[in-house]
Amino acid sequence: MKVKDIMTTRVISIESRKTIGDALDLMVENNVRRLPVLANGALIGMIVQHDIEKALRSPEFVCETPVDWVMTKNVITVAAQTDLLEAINLLLKHKISGMPVMENGLMIGIISETDILKLCIELLNRP
Repeated sequence: MKVKDIMTTRVISIESRKTIGDALDLMVENNVRRLPVLANGALIGMIVQHDIEKALRSPEFVCETPVDWVMTKNVITVAAQTDLLEAINLLLKHKISGMPVMENGLMIGIISETDILKLCIELLNRP
């Protein structure tokens, strides 16, 4: 099985100069916990709900702080054709909950622990 077989193709992302308040609103509105961060359409980072919550507990950050000040910059990505087991091992190795799926330099999806859990449920419910 490949990453493309279970990835989410409807990816909610945010522009790098938006605020962490905007990011949190977008996460709540779309029921997601992570957002790829884009600059001029290119993936430059990833921000997760925990990053925002941690930043807001710090006195130097406020809701108007730009996303690119708090995002993870060195994003671990995976290709659509990557073997699913390899992708799962990457998630575990890097202790992350999701990765953008890239093809020809473009983000075409995201794979997360939720996608993997949905697959487990599907497989366990088979007769």
